[in-house]
Amino acid sequence: MTELINFTQDRIRNLSAPTDKDRADYYDLGCPKLICRLSSTGNKSFVVLKKTADGKTRRITLGRFPDLSVSEARKLAQAALTDLANGINPTEEKRKQRFRNITLADLFDRYLADKSELREASVKDYTKIMNSPYGFSDWLKKPINEITRDMVLARRKQFTGGADNKMRVLRLLMNYAIALKAIDENPVDVMRDGSLWAKPTRRKRMIPSDNLRDWYNAVLHLENEQAKVYLLLLLHTGLRDQDVRYLEWKDVDFKNDCFIARDTKNHSDFTAYIAPQIKPYLRALQDKTGKGRIVFPGGNVDGVMDVPRKPIAQICKKTGVTFSSHDLKRTFLTIGEAAMIPFSLLKALANHQTDGDVTGGYLNPEANTMKAATFKIANEIQDRTKPDDENIQSLKIG
Repeated sequence: MTELINFTQDRIRNLSAPTDKDRADYYDLGCPKLICRLSSTGNKSFVVLKKTADGKTRRITLGRFPDLSVSEARKLAQAALTDLANGINPTEEKRKQRFRNITLADLFDRYLADKSELREASVKDYTKIMNSPYGFSDWLKKPINEITRDMVLARRKQFTGGADNKMRVLRLLMNYAIALKAIDENPVDVMRDGSLWAKPTRRKRMIPSDNLRDWYNAVLHLENEQAKVYLLLLLHTGLRDQDVRYLEWKDVDFKNDCFIARDTKNHSDFTAYIAPQIKPYLRALQDKTGKGRIVFPGGNVDGVMDVPRKPIAQICKKTGVTFSSHDLKRTFLTIGEAAMIPFSLLKALANHQTDGDVTGGYLNPEANTMKAATFKIANEIQDRTKPDDENIQSLKIG
């Protein structure tokens, strides 16, 4: 129901709640576009409705009666209409003002709460940077609207290591603040505008072909069974560290020789395949950890093991080969290339995105193709390693 009346204190006070509808709108004769919206519960709110030049109808809630008088509502309505005519949305301005004094610490807490899907490793990394005296700990109590481009430049000069990584964390927080309408521009954009970001250098380290046999045998002789299977899976799948460490037994399918890595870096689930050469080791690990949910249980907050740094250090010392978990992805892809696996299929096996690749967007390798390629790479790995241990099964798929 809508009705045109002249607003007065008494008239608004005596308006009765609608009985047949959820609400009733009363338009003011004394101020066009000013409405008193009356709900079925008796609440009375002053609202401005105005269609803007872009064809959208803007609704600005001014306040409730009697907290807001008729005369005050008319003044606020005129101000809101003037703002809208000048391209200013009063509702957005209110939102901005509400967040103007939010501190960097409050923004960070809110970001982590909203981004609940972040993995523990990312949360740890971000928290360390924010709380470190070599990061932004002295800015945590500072309102974010006081962080300027000049401050960003000065702070970057103070960093002696990992400057870009630290600035990227601040940049993502400030982009989040823009999404909240708390600030209008990201002060970290000064890095882009000044061409100050370091040019990325792609790492090329992997397990050298000449050292692969010694490395592989050192892995097989690890006493730490979880570390052993973890490294074997990385080498034989080309997946990322967290895709393997966070694996759950319910996602392992021995019948079809595959497992599902959940919520990967691409924000999707990914099916990888278990080569015959490593299946016995994964089966043996199931006897040890299979009663639990996690394939690689450990002491972090998610109940998952951390990167097995001590076993990795043991292998490095024993073989003289320095490596990280991610180096095994490069090793897998390099061996795959030597095994004549097509490049597009290698990208699919490593769960690399192809959305930006026009041709790749049309390719969707079938499960059997992915499985056969995985087994072919495993055969190549076996040919290059040929472990001496008599207890190691020597299986090869033609």
